[in-house]
Amino acid sequence: MLFKIGSKGDEVKKIQELIGTTADGIFGKETARLVAQWQEEHHLSADGIVGSKTWEAMFPPSTDNAERINSTENGLHIENYPLSKDEYKAGHTEKEYLFLHHTAGWHNPCKVVDDWERDDRGTIATEFVIGGQSIKGNNDDYDGLVLKCFPQEAYAWHLGKNGSQYMHTHSIGIEVCNFGWIKDG
Repeated sequence: MLFKIGSKGDEVKKIQELIGTTADGIFGKETARLVAQWQEEHHLSADGIVGSKTWEAMFPPSTDNAERINSTENGLHIENYPLSKDEYKAGHTEKEYLFLHHTAGWHNPCKVVDDWERDDRGTIATEFVIGGQSIKGNNDDYDGLVLKCFPQEAYAWHLGKNGSQYMHTHSIGIEVCNFGWIKDG
């Protein structure tokens, strides 16, 4: 994540609101000047660029557990389980496609997200992960648990090498924790 002169979007508006300038969503010279001033006041490198350190200082993570869960109108609860900002691509893209994936793994969606966090493959992830039941039949603690891994406007690579960056950036990926399709079911 890096915001500098020429950057645009909702994140820039959020920065502008914090530093007290017109929130037009366009990172210009005045925004850079005020960011540098803010950085200096907060004992950061005053370069006028909002990188990960400045972003974390401007918008520290909340400790309020109530903010971790979002509910839809139909009662679906979605728990925020965010990846680090270097595990997905920031930006605003209109979503046109929806892809379901299966983990070929166990039932705990937190472990799926934690694995993505630890791997060195780059920004490979899905926006949502849905927990399942243990194949051993002894644990349904995660069955139906929905985790949201990054902001709605962001994206990550989740379709493999398909030759279409457009499809990656304009799709929502949902990972379902299971071992694959049902056979003889």
